Amino acid sequence: MYIEMKHAHVSAKKIETVLMSVSKVDPSNLRSDYDSWPTFANSSWEEAQPPSLERTYSSIVFAGMGGSGLIGEVVSDLSNELEAFRIDVLKEYHLPKYYSNETLVVGISASGNTEETLSVLSEANKRGFDICTFGSGGMMERFSNSNPRVKFTKTPMLKVPRSSFPGIFYPVLKFMIQNSYLRISEDQVLDSIDCLSRAQELCQRPSAKQNRALEIGAALSEGKNVVPLIYSSKRTRSIGLRFRQSLNENAKTHGFEGVVPELCHNEIVGWDKNAASGKKRASREESGGSSFVPISLRLEDDPLEIKTRFHIIEDILKKSKTQFLQAPSLGTTYLSKIISMLYLLDYASYYAAIFKHVDPILTPSIDYLKSELKTRLNFLSRIV
Repeated sequence: MYIEMKHAHVSAKKIETVLMSVSKVDPSNLRSDYDSWPTFANSSWEEAQPPSLERTYSSIVFAGMGGSGLIGEVVSDLSNELEAFRIDVLKEYHLPKYYSNETLVVGISASGNTEETLSVLSEANKRGFDICTFGSGGMMERFSNSNPRVKFTKTPMLKVPRSSFPGIFYPVLKFMIQNSYLRISEDQVLDSIDCLSRAQELCQRPSAKQNRALEIGAALSEGKNVVPLIYSSKRTRSIGLRFRQSLNENAKTHGFEGVVPELCHNEIVGWDKNAASGKKRASREESGGSSFVPISLRLEDDPLEIKTRFHIIEDILKKSKTQFLQAPSLGTTYLSKIISMLYLLDYASYYAAIFKHVDPILTPSIDYLKSELKTRLNFLSRIV
């Protein structure tokens, strides 16, 4: 099912102007990565050869950062939906002492050179844990091949890790299904890939009324200080996190995410001032220079208690004269819905970058941080 979103007004002339500037704003053609997702997902699923495990484990901990760590978050949400298995996601340098060797450690690094992930893997190896790793190569491949406890699966990478999501996600998904940690049929997997194809076609349409990714991207780039407020649920938590990360990296903008029902106990009070006065949403000057745009990530088959909370939140936003958006999704299965939603929102973050006239592929602050970490800390020299 395709979930409608509240329309933001975007002039056809502005869209035409922006789309004509894509090649200039995006000289690296990051868009081609996103357009390749359906075929990339299919080949990654068909060609993946993840390992078969020789024993069972009481839990799995995924070690990964950024877009790589997000793979673990999505798998964790899938496991929660299916009430299947305990999965933790670790985004740190060190493996907590409370894990025992009854836990399988899965390291994910698209580049293969993520120092936090390599640190966790090194500690797990020293403690005698079984380890599986996924990535395009680099130091993680060398580490894996030099340690008999580690089983490495090589995965393809596109221009940058965040645009390579299907290349790691589908091999990891195959690994989880093959080893009976997720009970998802191949038909469901193929349906999710088909939904990516349908979503890609929608994302290429030049009309905002027919292209929700384009419309969301435009709404999140109106002015210099638009701040997205991403409202998800337990079922779309990882997608909200991914959307915020993609907005950070592609559109160079801040964003915040909250999860229903918890945000109903705190976050919604932030709208009380406008609701009480009955005034239109505060101007950027009145709100400290920022304009907040809430986005609901809900599914049509959410439990009644969650669906009702989303509806009430939307009532509160209407009373405060605040425009809100609803994230689109495709498909009938949970897997298809969340993967198509992730893709459509990733494309929205790309369009937001184009509307803001910022190169979506560049991440200068991350480049600077990595350079300074190597100079000041040189952490990898301690573990490799």
